Amino acid sequence: MGDILALLIVSVVFGRGVMSSMQGVRMDLIKVHDQTFGMRSIKQSDKPDGASFEKALKQAVIGVNDLQMGADVMVQKLSLGDVDDVSEVSISVEKAELAFKLLVQIRDKLVDAYQQLGRMPV
Repeated sequence: MGDILALLIVSVVFGRGVMSSMQGVRMDLIKVHDQTFGMRSIKQSDKPDGASFEKALKQAVIGVNDLQMGADVMVQKLSLGDVDDVSEVSISVEKAELAFKLLVQIRDKLVDAYQQLGRMPV
């Protein structure tokens, strides 16, 4: 919640309307989700295979890494004075941070599920 509030404050400071900024943030989050996790809806006819989960996880890690690298490049450009709009840098950093937090939560859930399986009686 604090991250979204920070984005709204930054957008107001830089002259953007709050509603258009919220819409933009929502669309950016949808794009981040699609780019980061590349998941599609699962149909009943889809047959699960072990490689698809592995690929999805690998794509998620690669996507988060790409967002982190992009944010680093934006911060470097900002420090060199090559960026005109500071809000772009702020949004890029927030996207990378949000994607990383989501990936950490997914990892924590997977570790927890693994530990619960280990505690099951045979």
